[in-house]
Amino acid sequence: MQRGYLILIIGGALLASGITISVIWTGSLGDRIIQQNTILNGVSIYPSGTASAITQVNDVSRPLSLVISIEPNRANPTLRETVRNPNGDVISTNQFTNQFLTTIKPDVIGKYALTIDNLGGSLVNIGILFGNLPFVGQNNQLNLNLFGGLVTGGILAVAGIIALMAGLVILIVDRRRITRNKTTGT
Repeated sequence: MQRGYLILIIGGALLASGITISVIWTGSLGDRIIQQNTILNGVSIYPSGTASAITQVNDVSRPLSLVISIEPNRANPTLRETVRNPNGDVISTNQFTNQFLTTIKPDVIGKYALTIDNLGGSLVNIGILFGNLPFVGQNNQLNLNLFGGLVTGGILAVAGIIALMAGLVILIVDRRRITRNKTTGT
């Protein structure tokens, strides 16, 4: 077997391995995010109306993450978020008009309730993610170890692409050399 074909096979295997690892890692992380969070999309809040969500906290050392995306409309909506702990105490309240992202330090284990009030005069459509994001750890530190699978898969995929290009170049060079040797030998 010519060395170009061997390098092409190795490159293809590296590329396939990298893609597989990345897909598996992304799927497992996505599954953890879906299982550990309350995710609502396309929630409509009428003027003076509210929307709510609940999430379970089992570890008070990890912060709660709250992400609210507002679907674009002509008016600048004014919203207020309020988070209450299982005892009913308010642990977070903020008023905002654009996309909103915050982390909240939970103080007891149990169900935390989120309420979003529409303080404006027009209908607002929002998306909510409320819970524990696996890559946000204690003291709001990013846990980059969770991205190891994606980095490994990316490195393997890039190495596979480079090997495929090198194998193709070597295959072309070897073919030209064989063709040149055949023409000079006759």
